[in-house]
Amino acid sequence: MNRRRRSLNFKGNPNKKFEGVFALLLTPFHEDGSIDWPAYERYVEWQLSFEPQGLFAVCGSSEMKWLSLTERLELMKRTVKLAGKTTVVATGNLEVPAMQEEELKQALGTGIHGVVLVPPPGMGENQSKLAEHFGRLADIADRPVVLYEWPLVEPYEINPAVYAGLTEQGNVIGIKDTTCTLEGITAKIQAAPDSIVYQANTPFMLEAIRQGAKGMMAVVSAAGGRTVADFWKAASQGSSHAEHLHREIVYLDALLRFGYPSSAKMLAALQGVPMGLSVRSGGFASLETKKALEVWLQTVNA
Repeated sequence: MNRRRRSLNFKGNPNKKFEGVFALLLTPFHEDGSIDWPAYERYVEWQLSFEPQGLFAVCGSSEMKWLSLTERLELMKRTVKLAGKTTVVATGNLEVPAMQEEELKQALGTGIHGVVLVPPPGMGENQSKLAEHFGRLADIADRPVVLYEWPLVEPYEINPAVYAGLTEQGNVIGIKDTTCTLEGITAKIQAAPDSIVYQANTPFMLEAIRQGAKGMMAVVSAAGGRTVADFWKAASQGSSHAEHLHREIVYLDALLRFGYPSSAKMLAALQGVPMGLSVRSGGFASLETKKALEVWLQTVNA
């Protein structure tokens, strides 16, 4: 690739509005499997009440693999409208590679502030080919691009050197790292220190922030917004209280694994957000999970 970094016409630091907590958004469904739009809008408004730095619509937690292109685009439009000045990013390349350029153009047309790109299935076997593919899509984008090591494709990891090259040659400003190792995320921070490396793994979250991770995109943000916001603020300021809050989100992360994302919908409902527990991706939160989440809420609210 031989691309120059384009000016994205932002005042000041173009990356600043993309730093911090980006809350992962769930997709509520009716029992018949259709999207419950009124519930989605109330849920997004609830998420905004915690003042995250941004919202990540059409993500893994949104069950994006099980949504049609029409549904994904509608989620983007509604989220942007509800978010106001809050930054919204969304995944824009889930169709087959030959159709991804047109899909990306449609996604950009919804008004999202940044676009997220995932590796097409199998393409990660050839990191040079993956870099070319990402580079072509980044050239189409007229706004910041974030890469996402989405675990539902294989192989999904992006080589730190490939990532660093893309940050130098295109509009790529960040990556959601899902190596789930401190070594993996540190390698990306060191390879591209001016970029935003979002951490997805909650157990290593505090260490990653101390190593230089500038963003957080984790499942605990899908329904634990208040605690996540408090944690990010404390960790960013170097407060000792971050240790306590980190333990709380690690416990929540472990509980949510029982039937996620149904478990996250259950937690949102327990906090007064009208939302059914139906999912398209399979798995269902049990009564045992509900009890555990109730105990967690009682603990953090004590």
